[in-house]
Amino acid sequence: MTRALVVGGGIGGLAAATALASRDIDVELVERESEIHALGSGITLVGAALRALDRLGVYEDCLAHGYAMDDFELFDPAGHQITRFPLPKAVGTDHPGMVGMMRPELHRILLARAQRAGVTVRTGAEVTGIEHHGGSATVTLAGGERSRYDLVVGADGLRSTVRRLVHGDVEIRFLGQGIYRVVLSRPAELTTECQIVGGEDTTIGFTPTGPDSMYMYVLFPIDTSFRPGPDAPAAVRERLAPFGGFAATARAEVRATTPINYTSFENLLVGEPWHRDRVLVLGDAAHATTPHLAAGAAMCLEDAVALGEELGAGAGVDDGLRTFGKRRFDRCRYVVETSAQISFWETHPGTPGADHAGLMGQAFAQIAQPF
Repeated sequence: MTRALVVGGGIGGLAAATALASRDIDVELVERESEIHALGSGITLVGAALRALDRLGVYEDCLAHGYAMDDFELFDPAGHQITRFPLPKAVGTDHPGMVGMMRPELHRILLARAQRAGVTVRTGAEVTGIEHHGGSATVTLAGGERSRYDLVVGADGLRSTVRRLVHGDVEIRFLGQGIYRVVLSRPAELTTECQIVGGEDTTIGFTPTGPDSMYMYVLFPIDTSFRPGPDAPAAVRERLAPFGGFAATARAEVRATTPINYTSFENLLVGEPWHRDRVLVLGDAAHATTPHLAAGAAMCLEDAVALGEELGAGAGVDDGLRTFGKRRFDRCRYVVETSAQISFWETHPGTPGADHAGLMGQAFAQIAQPF
């Protein structure tokens, strides 16, 4: 039986472990943190993500713990609707165009699925070295433990240790934009994914995550020296002050105890091939993107499904890794580059030819295509 190690307990790692274990591969997953968890904010799952979750066997569970939507709305800073367009369903499905849910719920569901598939999960285990043997690889963990595997999958995120060990230094690109994610109650009239655009250099968005919950995201330009201050609620309220509509409603709800987290936007794209011998990187370790198309999780989940399918095609591990890379590279590059373009337009208002709504609609349709 093929023996595989998956490094990283995020969305991509848990999904990849499940996809491999479902192909009768003996899978061990290691996570360097002491527990597998996610930030307590929301996540937006486009139709492509839902299609992949269905193939992994967890779509119904995710739908039961999220909020389904079929439309996307854009508003001006005063709160007036600019446009509303349908979100394309993933080709080959009758799923909704999008589901919003809380990240910890998604992680809980994916972890439980991996364990049901027979994946051995270890936390507090950090990879420090990898030796290649052609048809296998030996992995060293902090503390000196060494084990040999037929396949190693690096799904350990933007600052991947596996990527550094296999591909060396890959440029992580700073995009000059930051985001506050804020968990709030959902107004009854907010029933779609929506954004407020045109507010000088700030973009506001809202994702319903349940019957009475949502998360709000606040995007704004930063430089490399920016650090969030100790009073995030005050910073969020200040950013929301010029806006009407849902933003004004949300501003009144932001309190000192409101859950808020901050992230700056960075991306990367590892050139082909994504594997060396029997060691592969995927997900954010290979193609980290910004959330402008809500497709980061979708690409990680698709990677997992595609890897399982290619390895299950019967041509062997080496051929499966080659066909996986060819199948995934152009699609993931499209998401990384298109998301970066939207980020640039948001941080450079007034750019000639900028068409936020047009590009997003085009991209959603492209991502809904088969993978």
